[in-house]
Amino acid sequence: MVMEGYSVVSEAVVQRVFWVDWFHHTPHINLTLHPVNDTFSPLSPIYQESLGIIGSVPAGVLILTLLVLLLYLLTRCCDNKPRKPGSITCLKVMLVLFAVFTLGALGVSVWGNEEVHEGVTRSVLSLNNINSMVHSLSNQTKLFDETIRRNLQPQLNLFKETIQRESIKNATVEMFIIESLHYMQGNISEVLLINVEDINAMMSGAEMGGMVRLLGVGELARWVATLGITGILMMIVLVVMIGVARHSRCTLITFSVLGLLAMILCWGLTSVYLVASVALSDWCMDPNPFLEDQLSKLVSRDVAAYYLRCDPTRPSPFTRYLTHAQQAANLVLASLNKVTRIADIYYERKEVSNDTIHPRLDHLGAFVNQSQRSLGGVAALLECQSLHHHYRTALTATCQQAMSGVVYLLLSAAGSGLLFTILVWITSHTWIYLNHKAEPGTSEERDPFLPGRGSRGGTLTSLGAPGYSRPRHSHTPPQTPPFPGTLNGRVYHSDGMGSMGGGSGSAPTTVSTMGRGDNHHNHHHHTHSHSHSLGPNHGQYATLSKQCKTLESSDFY
Repeated sequence: MVMEGYSVVSEAVVQRVFWVDWFHHTPHINLTLHPVNDTFSPLSPIYQESLGIIGSVPAGVLILTLLVLLLYLLTRCCDNKPRKPGSITCLKVMLVLFAVFTLGALGVSVWGNEEVHEGVTRSVLSLNNINSMVHSLSNQTKLFDETIRRNLQPQLNLFKETIQRESIKNATVEMFIIESLHYMQGNISEVLLINVEDINAMMSGAEMGGMVRLLGVGELARWVATLGITGILMMIVLVVMIGVARHSRCTLITFSVLGLLAMILCWGLTSVYLVASVALSDWCMDPNPFLEDQLSKLVSRDVAAYYLRCDPTRPSPFTRYLTHAQQAANLVLASLNKVTRIADIYYERKEVSNDTIHPRLDHLGAFVNQSQRSLGGVAALLECQSLHHHYRTALTATCQQAMSGVVYLLLSAAGSGLLFTILVWITSHTWIYLNHKAEPGTSEERDPFLPGRGSRGGTLTSLGAPGYSRPRHSHTPPQTPPFPGTLNGRVYHSDGMGSMGGGSGSAPTTVSTMGRGDNHHNHHHHTHSHSHSLGPNHGQYATLSKQCKTLESSDFY
């Protein structure tokens, strides 16, 4: 990966990925399409408006895609024209191929998620180190204050009482020692403590432990959520592969719905990652102004600029306080040394008791030396080099590794959104041409000899009706044509006018069963009547007979 360096401060060079420059040159415009300032300023309404316009580009692509897909479905939903088996096979192959591509695009998001997580984790670690240094400074100033108030000042009071109790003949020496004690107390209370307390007050608002912990928890939640969303999207892709393998119309329809939701989610994530990439690149170009504005709410602007820039040409904002405190400590130590030399000359050293002049002086000397060491520790912690080193580390991790990860997430989301769009389109084109499975319990399964759905006839009278068409491969046998003297299997008497039942409004009468003795007479009468009734309808009967013979000779039997 190509890296570029740029100077954040006069003596620090921070590595940044080339994506920073690339996304920073994204046009920043307002609603009137006029260019605006691209300096990172998330609290500015104008800058927010420009980012919103940039993020609306993927949203516009999503809306256009949904409209095109809707028009396509409207044109294809009513198209049930059968397709060749080869065309559907080609669609299945395309579905599997694009499903594999989609899984690959989603895999890129896993890589980008890890990059972002590692970069932010390094930044959080550096911020924790900075916070630890600020906390150590606070502890050091408190230790210095306790050393002065609890040890040095009480020892000065005890030494004064000892001098007054063990008076000597030389009043001038005694008066000099007492004045030196007052001078030391004044330097300690009015100069040394006040300056150190001022330093502590200047840095008291710089502790960011809560914010750093919140950032770490938020990053962990983001990392887990991204992995979960990626896993769900991969499972949706597996649905289409299962549908293709099983040739399942229902499964493909299910994927069409889930894939549509996944497409909306991917394009939404694309908008979020695009805005994050542009904003992060703007910040990485010059992070100091924004951080100075935010830190000035916690500490003074001079302190914020001192640690963020660490410019050796600029004086430290603590120089004046440290100088006064160190001068006061040196004056206290010098006065104590003078008192010690005078006491060695005019006061006898007694080793038996600690409540004498020389043991008191030894205790005072130890506490003064301890105070100077504590003050030296405070001065060392106030130096900008150590804290600024951790700041550069956090900046490099964010603008290099985390920025690369966000770009990978952006490319993955955009690619997945496009591939999901293609998958939904091909799936919608495929399941329309998949036939429904035969429902169990249909008439064909219950009785294959019943008339099919397409048969229009089924009665004898429809055999010769106009427009009658019999399915060629129907398994329904032909119905029995009427025989002489019958119509639809029933026997009718003729009315003597040459017409079969139904002529001249006469009601037909069905012949009932007679006794065995009347059978011959009845048969003779039936034959005679039938000979008269076939006169006008003989041509129709002949036609029906030919049709029956034709059906008997066909392939239905």
